[in-house]
Amino acid sequence: MPKEELAPHVEQTVQAVEKLHLEHHKAASFVDRVLDGIRAVISRPAFLGLVLGGTLAWMFVNVMLPIHRQLDPPPFVYLSLALALAAFCIAVLILSTQWRADRLAEHREKLILQLAFVSEQKSAKLIALVEELRRDLPHVRDRVDPEAQQMTETVNVSAVSQALKGAEAAAPGPGSGTADVVHSAD
Repeated sequence: MPKEELAPHVEQTVQAVEKLHLEHHKAASFVDRVLDGIRAVISRPAFLGLVLGGTLAWMFVNVMLPIHRQLDPPPFVYLSLALALAAFCIAVLILSTQWRADRLAEHREKLILQLAFVSEQKSAKLIALVEELRRDLPHVRDRVDPEAQQMTETVNVSAVSQALKGAEAAAPGPGSGTADVVHSAD
């Protein structure tokens, strides 16, 4: 199938997102890259199969050997120790790679918030320009539109933030405050 051509603004957006991820990858230390590689290997289903197969093989071999030749006789103390150590290492690995992923997610959240503020300001400016154009055109009836007038003003971010915090504090349960605020405005 031939590759579809993207509109220039869409292509710029794709490149900007790719650049964000590339910068995050380049900022990773050697240890971060090694941990990401290990995480990529152990997060595959084949790794689970390998661990289960290895565990069962260890148990089978130790049960089948004569007692004086068994490396780890039942109840498999060495196997239990190895699996506990592996579980601890995997938990630390998950936490460390998740911490790095959280940094990227936090950066994205800030970027999205900034873009939302810029978009809101642009929308307010466009509404103001349309309203001005409407008032200036002689063949368009001039009327007062209070809603459009309100939309020409940018949102006070601090006031909205304080209102959200107040709504969250007054909410009876977790997660129900936002829905209450949205429905109370209707």
